[in-house]
Amino acid sequence: MQKQSFIPSVKGSFSIKDSLVSVLQREADAILNLVSNFPDESVEFVQNTLETKGRIVFSGMGKSGHVGRKLVATFSSMGKPSIFLHPSEALHGDLGMVNKNDFFVALSKSGTGKELEQVINVLQMQGNKTSLICCRKGVLSKLVDLVVCLPFDREACEMNLAPTSSSTLMIAFGDAVAVSVSRVIGFEQKDFARTHPAGALGKRLLCKIKSFMYQGEELPFVKKDAPFKDLILTVTNKKLGIAIVVDEKNSLEGIVTDGDLRRACDFGPDLFNKKAEDIMTKDPKVISVDAKAYCALETMEKFNITTLVVTEGIKVVGVVHIHDLVKAGIK
Repeated sequence: MQKQSFIPSVKGSFSIKDSLVSVLQREADAILNLVSNFPDESVEFVQNTLETKGRIVFSGMGKSGHVGRKLVATFSSMGKPSIFLHPSEALHGDLGMVNKNDFFVALSKSGTGKELEQVINVLQMQGNKTSLICCRKGVLSKLVDLVVCLPFDREACEMNLAPTSSSTLMIAFGDAVAVSVSRVIGFEQKDFARTHPAGALGKRLLCKIKSFMYQGEELPFVKKDAPFKDLILTVTNKKLGIAIVVDEKNSLEGIVTDGDLRRACDFGPDLFNKKAEDIMTKDPKVISVDAKAYCALETMEKFNITTLVVTEGIKVVGVVHIHDLVKAGIK
């Protein structure tokens, strides 16, 4: 029996697409209104964030709390350590997480909240700098050191009740502050990679070749006088698609690839009398053991090769294969 989707009936004509677009337009308009009527206190807010020797402590109830958690993640990943403090839990012991050097940021659409009132009073006595990000000034506005009141008209919700445009405004404003702060403190790609080591950029900038290379007994070493039969066995058994020709000190002499073996067939029947030095590529592409993994990938893609010899000085210490880099997400 074919499964049927259920869409509740709506009075009058109704277009789902039009409804979706309408909501997005209202939220976009709310942000554009913020751009046109940007609160002057925002600059001081950024300065307080920069001057804070401790962490940024975001706090809020309900949807404002969700916004706070999102901003904690954004600020922390962009170089400004932050934590979230739930107002209710704060009044039952979690206030101990806040040090006097921390900058407290309350989030409240209405600028009110009994729990936040108590939290702010305690932190003021402790000597913390406090601020409020809101869409309407309320009781909390009189308690904090700095108020950033975002210009706000109405929610994107048809009933003008559910926090939609207001929460979007807070997130967008918080993102703007985080990005501005990161620019001032000189937060760079390498710093972003450090806080996102498992992400594509983190892997690209942090992972070194030594984490992916084959080494020791895995390496397909042969000497220059190795006969053709030994070359075939080495390439086949080591399963890396090459044989590495080295001297007694493992200094690189050349490599023999699958392509070299195929081209050697031009020797005809005399092929089986040839040695490694007769077939090898004498100046293969190599890369330093201290290089980044993505550098190896770029080199292999540029020269259309699948393996790269890894060296330390003139000594061969490993081999890296393109499949292992791609599989690990190095891009």
